[in-house]
Parts: sequence; structure tokens; C-alpha cells
Amino acid sequence: MIQRIQTLYLFVSFICFGIFFFSPFGYLITPELQEIPIKITESNFSYHNNALNQDIVLEYSMLPLVILVSLVCFISFFTIFLYKKRMLQVRLTVFNILLQIGCFGLLFYYLIDISKRLELEYSTGILIILPLISAILCFLAMRAILKDEALVQASKYFRK
Repeated sequence: MIQRIQTLYLFVSFICFGIFFFSPFGYLITPELQEIPIKITESNFSYHNNALNQDIVLEYSMLPLVILVSLVCFISFFTIFLYKKRMLQVRLTVFNILLQIGCFGLLFYYLIDISKRLELEYSTGILIILPLISAILCFLAMRAILKDEALVQASKYFRK
């Protein structure tokens, strides 16, 4: 049943993390007030420090975050097609919510760690709220799935 509301919630959750995967979630602010975007897919951060008259480069791997975001996207999309196994769908959705909350915490860890290593200030982009929006959508999907399960159980009771 692809036309259920939880399918829409899960699909929008998938879209949120898809957008988040390719967009900057924060910015490093240089002393010259230049903004360096921080994306999940980037591993090099560089800027020119005028005070020291040198280029500063940081090699930084965000592979755990890439894996986590990819896993969240996969689970959100895969869960849509488990409409015949509602309790498995609920369990995967709860697991996905926990991963999304972990992803949100990991984002701030990377943002703070990169800014400390480069000794720069940081600011967050508006897109950093996408994991929270996605977690809320997954919660709404879970409630709708449980409501469907209760309806199915009630119809089984009345058939007897």
C-alpha cells in the first residue's frame, strides 16, 4: 500500500537526508570573514591565513558520518516497501530515529572538532535541522504504522 501517509513521511525523510548529503551543514569563518562550507562529502578544508601568510590545509575524513547518513537514507527508503510487515517496519523506523539523532550529535562533533583544529570560528547552516525534521517525520510514520496495525488487529478480532 504505497498510498499510506506513513509512506509519504518516510519518503520525505529520505529526501531530507538526500538533500543533507550534498549540501553544506556548517561554515568555518576565517579571520577575514570568509566562509568555508563544510559538506559531508568533502575531506579537505583549506584557507589562506593572511596573518601568517600561509595556506592552511586540513585533511579530515568524515567517513563515519557518510556511512551513517547513507544508512539512514537506505533504511528510510527500504522501510517504505515493508508495508506488509508492519511490526518490522516499526522496529526499523525506531532504529532509524536513533540513527538520525546520533547523526545530529556527530554533526556537531565534526563541526566543533574541525573548527578547533583549524582554530577558526564556526556557524551552522539552516540545513543542519534536516536530521531533526527527518526524525520527526519518522516518528509520525511510526505512529501511523502503529495505528494501521491496531486497525488490522481490531478487524481480525471482529471477524471471529
